[in-house]
Amino acid sequence: MTISAGHLDEGCGRRVEVPLKLLNSQPSKRKFHIKINPTFEQIDDQVEWVVSIDASREVGEVETSPADPKVFEADIDVESGKSRTFNLVVGTPKGGFRGDTLKLAISVGSEDGLNSTTSNLSITLVPVIVTLKTTLGSEMQFSEDLIKKNQKEGSSGDNEVISIMSPIALKGYVFVEAMHPDRVAFAARGIRSFKGMIEGVVKFEEIAHYLTPRPAVSGLELGSIIELIGGPFKGEKAKITNIDAGKEEVTVQLIESMVPIPVTVKAEAIRVLDRK
Repeated sequence: MTISAGHLDEGCGRRVEVPLKLLNSQPSKRKFHIKINPTFEQIDDQVEWVVSIDASREVGEVETSPADPKVFEADIDVESGKSRTFNLVVGTPKGGFRGDTLKLAISVGSEDGLNSTTSNLSITLVPVIVTLKTTLGSEMQFSEDLIKKNQKEGSSGDNEVISIMSPIALKGYVFVEAMHPDRVAFAARGIRSFKGMIEGVVKFEEIAHYLTPRPAVSGLELGSIIELIGGPFKGEKAKITNIDAGKEEVTVQLIESMVPIPVTVKAEAIRVLDRK
């Protein structure tokens, strides 16, 4: 038997699938017995995990917890000279706490006693990042309302929203780090601008670029038509004639000016109307 992962960090209320592979090297069909023995490191002894395999419809699942540590067992047939790949499926508890860990001791033995092997898998509950949809333009207000609602819930709310990120460049979406995404979605339903939660979680690496400010001159091109939104020439249209990336400044020429006088302004003081 081979197993693809020894330890995983996962969020609450998730379905974790870990591939398992059985190989029958004998000249006849054989039955393999799988036994999965759980041990726990968690705060609430009543919180249950669900363990199963998707090898066949006949194989059931067990709900296991420190208060009732049920062992999962199943028999799998493998044809002669063939291998069979399936998934060990673990449903993490919705009501778990940060750091709660399930450890699975997995043993497999052939019915004829010729082959046996063991492996281990552990899963630790950690906060996850989910994406909430909001009304366009209400991202910051929604974030503030969600924080206030989380704080109002007191000690129970302290374990929900950990952090919120609302990137200026991403309209209509807010990223929320939490232990219990389902509870966050439930709390958000009471906020008028909430439009739903996108299924699945987001890896930090996928949104890390939002934490790095883009240079103000990023995307600007020589010859582009802009509008000045600050300074003494506010409201005037102009054409970019020079870009100084180091100082984050642009030199523009006013379109309606009788004399072509160059004007140097900060890049954040302009708005692009028409690119070159």
